[in-house]
Amino acid sequence: MIDPANTLGIPLIPLTQDVWLAAWPTRLKDFAAFVTATKHDATGNMLTLGKDDFDWLPNGGTWESPGFTQAPDHPVTGVSYDDALAFCAWLTTLERTLGNIHARQTFALPTDTEWSKAVGLAEEKGSSPEERLYHSRGTYPWGPAWPPPANFGNYAGAESRLDMPSWWGVVPGGYVDPFPRTSPVASFSPNELGFYDLSGNVWEWCADAYCPGSLAKIVRGGSWGSDRPAYLQSANRTPRFPDSRNDETGFRIALRPVYR
Repeated sequence: MIDPANTLGIPLIPLTQDVWLAAWPTRLKDFAAFVTATKHDATGNMLTLGKDDFDWLPNGGTWESPGFTQAPDHPVTGVSYDDALAFCAWLTTLERTLGNIHARQTFALPTDTEWSKAVGLAEEKGSSPEERLYHSRGTYPWGPAWPPPANFGNYAGAESRLDMPSWWGVVPGGYVDPFPRTSPVASFSPNELGFYDLSGNVWEWCADAYCPGSLAKIVRGGSWGSDRPAYLQSANRTPRFPDSRNDETGFRIALRPVYR
């Protein structure tokens, strides 16, 4: 295999001998390039939460207009698992054509175990995301203690109350970060392997089903709206149906060999 490159300028970090993982989540400008090139319709039934809502509702939001302001280097949100797969297929074709990746390399969503390795959980027990969650020890990307240290990541700190309902919960202990909603990728320090935003900013789709036979896929990492310990544990896996879209969920890409 050849060392990878891509026209979008997404840094890829080697995770194993032949698998690379994006250093940060897919940005708004990356996804916009995909939609412009393919005319893919990534809209419809996106769930958002407004100031007077009691739950996330389909209020007409889209990845382009999720209900809050984003710059091009913010992570795209409001995309489904299926949208993320379509992006990966487009990028694979583009980069193969340009000679930036080998014909037997493909962009894809990371597997559950690859995402775990990136966040520092290299050895987990269990044959499915559900089992691995069940066997987890409940540590966090910053260590064993709750709440997170000051300005560690983009979570639901006190700043996130902006334009939210009165019942909106926040991280206890006076936690604050500079961003009420999404933040530009790489706004916080990377982990020891060089990955940004594996904790907070947006939930990230992974390739796996939650458990054998399940229609639900998984998202990991928490988001700008996460305020509870369970959401921000490194081992957390949250099941989501693959056609769901909401204002807290995006994705990062992996590059892997194609075996056939």
